[in-house]
Amino acid sequence: MSSVTNIISELESLNKIYEELLSTAQSKKVAIINNDITELTQLMTRENRLLKQTEHIEELRKESLMALLEEKGIRTKLNLNISEVSRLVFDPKERKDLLEIRDTLVRNTQQLKKENEIIHQLIEQSMQFIDFSLNILVDTEDELIYQNPAQHSSQFKKSNQFFDTKA
Repeated sequence: MSSVTNIISELESLNKIYEELLSTAQSKKVAIINNDITELTQLMTRENRLLKQTEHIEELRKESLMALLEEKGIRTKLNLNISEVSRLVFDPKERKDLLEIRDTLVRNTQQLKKENEIIHQLIEQSMQFIDFSLNILVDTEDELIYQNPAQHSSQFKKSNQFFDTKA
């Protein structure tokens, strides 16, 4: 198998993992909305496993890239991107395959970024709601704990006057 074919194969494997990460991100979004902590924990474990796989595939891709550069007689330690590598490929089919997988990877990474931003916003909103709820509970407890008991009963009655008791 040629170095270019290896690179294409590794990029396709990387793309499959990105698709799985995208599916996991969508499931994480649903788990966050449904407040399903058990499912969220399982999804995060799956996500970490997939990320470790991407690291391994990325190392293989770098090795294949170095082999390609060696085949072409280029001595460099630079980590070239796919567009730069495509300029070194003269076989039209391999170049086409390389550019197609690049476009697919770009689309999937952009989609994954959007999903992660949505998840981040959902988590941020959940944290704000928890903070708000805790502040309400703490403020109520502070009013009850740190006031003179004689003042407490009149103060508590004033705070409940918001509700219409005659209804």
